[in-house]
Amino acid sequence: MACNHSESCQLFPLMAMEPALNLWKKHYCDGTFDNCARYQLSVDSKPVPLTLLPNGKQLAPRSREQINAAALFNAIEKGRVPLIKSMIKTGIAKMAAQTSHGMSPLMAAAKVGNADIVNLMLEHGCNPWRKNPDGNTALDIATAGGHEDCIHALQQKMESTTPDDYGQLPATTLEDEGQESVEEARENIISVLKRLNPFAR
Repeated sequence: MACNHSESCQLFPLMAMEPALNLWKKHYCDGTFDNCARYQLSVDSKPVPLTLLPNGKQLAPRSREQINAAALFNAIEKGRVPLIKSMIKTGIAKMAAQTSHGMSPLMAAAKVGNADIVNLMLEHGCNPWRKNPDGNTALDIATAGGHEDCIHALQQKMESTTPDDYGQLPATTLEDEGQESVEEARENIISVLKRLNPFAR
């Protein structure tokens, strides 16, 4: 029986997508998940630190924001709508985040063609007028990919708003203040998990 908290777990997407971490997923997510330190806190309705591993060990990342952003962009890439909703609800997801290549969460959703996530991002204040360094908006990205539902949602939003409605929010990249890109953060987390024995506490 699989863990029923996997949809809201920020580490699960990383373990699920990386074959080398299958032992973690098999032992904790698909197996004796009641032994998972993250699950135990969640069942008790306690906050689950992003840095807490299933075996109870703590990661020591350079930045909490880089883990948050990596989890958000990974969830968008994998189409995990319930997880993204949970991240937004708990304040983990930052709509102003962007990758080192200038891609916002809304742009990422448009790129993968997931209209549910595009609408979710728009509902929570993502700026459809924002442009990446190439001068493309999320609408341009959705159009290039031929994602009709995303195009429709973005066009509707842009017809009812102006760039001024979103003000001049600072474009905070994941490399600001020494932070790494989403890809680098993801690789760092995976690297740590690979080195640790999932059974050791």
